[in-house]
Amino acid sequence: MMKNVFSSQEEYFQELLILLKQEISLYTKYAVRLKEDGKVRHIYNTKIFKDELSNIMEDSFLHMSRENYEKERGALFSMWEDFHGKAYRTIKSGVMLPFEYMLRKLELTSFEQYMACLAMAPELNREYERMYCYLQDDLAWRSPSLDLCVKMYTMDELAQSTLIHQTYSRRELLCCVFDRQAAGQESGLAWRLRLHRDLIDFTFFYESDLVKRKAEYQLRLSDNSREMGLSINQDAADAIGQRLEERIDIRARLFLLRGPYGSGKKLQIRLAAETKGYNILFFDIREVLNKREDQILETVSDAVVRAVLDRAFLVFCHWEAIWSGERQKRQAAQEILQRAAIFFQDIFLTVEEEEGEDLMEGQYPAGYQIEEFRMRLPSIQERSLLWKEFLAAEAGQEDTALYDRLAAQFDFTPGVIKEAAKAACRKAKNKGERQISAVLLYQACQQKISHRLGERASQVNAAYSWDDLILEDGPKELLRQACGQVAYRGKVYEQWGFQDKIAYGRGVSLLFAGPPGTGKTMAAQVLAKELNLELYKVDLSGVLSKYIGETQKNLREIFDEVKKSRSILFFDEADVLFGKRVDVSDARDISANAQTAYLLQKMEEYDGITILATNLMQNFDDAYKRRMKYIIRFTFPQKEQRELLWEKVFPKQMPLQKDIDIAYLAENFELSGASIKNIALNAAFIAASRQENTGMEHIMTALQQEYEKSGKILGKAELKEYYGYKI
Repeated sequence: MMKNVFSSQEEYFQELLILLKQEISLYTKYAVRLKEDGKVRHIYNTKIFKDELSNIMEDSFLHMSRENYEKERGALFSMWEDFHGKAYRTIKSGVMLPFEYMLRKLELTSFEQYMACLAMAPELNREYERMYCYLQDDLAWRSPSLDLCVKMYTMDELAQSTLIHQTYSRRELLCCVFDRQAAGQESGLAWRLRLHRDLIDFTFFYESDLVKRKAEYQLRLSDNSREMGLSINQDAADAIGQRLEERIDIRARLFLLRGPYGSGKKLQIRLAAETKGYNILFFDIREVLNKREDQILETVSDAVVRAVLDRAFLVFCHWEAIWSGERQKRQAAQEILQRAAIFFQDIFLTVEEEEGEDLMEGQYPAGYQIEEFRMRLPSIQERSLLWKEFLAAEAGQEDTALYDRLAAQFDFTPGVIKEAAKAACRKAKNKGERQISAVLLYQACQQKISHRLGERASQVNAAYSWDDLILEDGPKELLRQACGQVAYRGKVYEQWGFQDKIAYGRGVSLLFAGPPGTGKTMAAQVLAKELNLELYKVDLSGVLSKYIGETQKNLREIFDEVKKSRSILFFDEADVLFGKRVDVSDARDISANAQTAYLLQKMEEYDGITILATNLMQNFDDAYKRRMKYIIRFTFPQKEQRELLWEKVFPKQMPLQKDIDIAYLAENFELSGASIKNIALNAAFIAASRQENTGMEHIMTALQQEYEKSGKILGKAELKEYYGYKI
């Protein structure tokens, strides 16, 4: 009694080859004509030599019994039907038959399945290559042609014409199954049918799944594992699921998900897929851009078929790479969608773009229903929760205050937060540290930021802390308040609701005013170190241009980059631009006022810290001052402050003589912090060159040199008991 199911794929292929031999036997019996010596005289309708023309022109059934052929043909068709039915029952019973599964999932017609079986035969037994050469009377034709498949399937010429017409009408679909016809072949019937290599791999390596390891696409299997940070754009996943339930009257529907890197575009598709019990195939468009158009379509075909076979959503990632820009690329994009729409009614596209960008340029693929979703970026509170969740998962660590600061300072997407958390954990592990320090987390955050700010500004190393900054209590307190405006943005604006009251100008703008050397640059460095942010110094004189509009362009580029970096911007020598407002007398005056207004506007738009430094506070217009959040005045240090500066200026490891008189230096010389630092450094070099420890003699020499820079010569009245060190 014949078994109801196949026990294995090997048994399935064994029976398939038996059927194919019967097919070839039937065809040779009725279609192949032999000479008297037994050699091939003519294979029906394949040779076009002059002496064979009469054979081509005669009736197909002149030398055969139509009735006997139809009877045998019908019996063989029944055997094929039983074979595929048995295979279907086998799959339903839990035994996977990849080749049969492929035929059914691609919804091939009976004839298309027949062609695929003929094309599969040489992959199972190379004897079939010789048979196909024999049947087609050509040693080069080792694969069945469309012409041979049609004639083996039926000898009825009307039925043959119908099959040929149907095959041509489904050619785009069949190009996803068989290799494309080689260029230069005269007739479509000469199409040599070879299965795509990926389908053969799928058939033989289904369990090891080699085909998943493609550069262009990656299959993500549904595993129902919990993903962290789901709540940010969960509404998008829910909406996608609802839309998928709706019927559409158009050929295909495009689900377009837009947002920055790491905003959750893929994640929301995955969530929607899991609710439907589907896998996901992600196809990265960027990987095929350097290929020829025919190669692109071939790769897309492989991916589309793979998505069908694996019951997966088809997702084209980075659609902006092929859609924006050249018109020729858009034509290729349309062809990609046409190929995908052969099998899929719902196609997913992701576009990676920043907020406010439109890389689709306001245009969408024609002929499709568009379902568009823009990913919402997390709020400060949500970012803090994400930091907490990711670091708890990676290191079991919790530091709410630190997470709040990170969330306030870096407006990262969930994906970037996750990557930064993992990077910090790896660094801590490499260093043998059990806890993830704030320094490592801030370093990881800075590494996730990509910008070109260094092309327009100079990075300043933030080497100083609060202890190094010798200021009066008032200015120092204002600096601490400015830090608080960054660190506690989440609490004030979101938890306490001020975001509804203040929609614009949430950044922190500071005006540092005071003589040179009084600590303005050092104060900026202290802010940067306290907040663990990079500090960039901009020379406004290098930004200004005599050409109208060029200055605004330069400023726009600087602020575009600083928004990416979240750095502190320090504009030194702001007097160049921020003088008294100019009375308009010509176009240059209008331009000067416009430049100043533009910089103030950009400072207000930037949510981070911007600092203007000036030596000439009296030149600043009052209207400009009112637009600053903080005005911090730096004055020459008083005696007590000078003593502290002298005490702190020498490094601990520096060898000093005991004769250094700090009280005398602070009492008699009104110096700025910068001048004191210059004197100390110069004195150290003088002592080193003499192979001596630094003492009062070296300091007094360096002090007199510092005064000489400004044209002042110190005499006995100033030097007093140290007049002996006069140079």
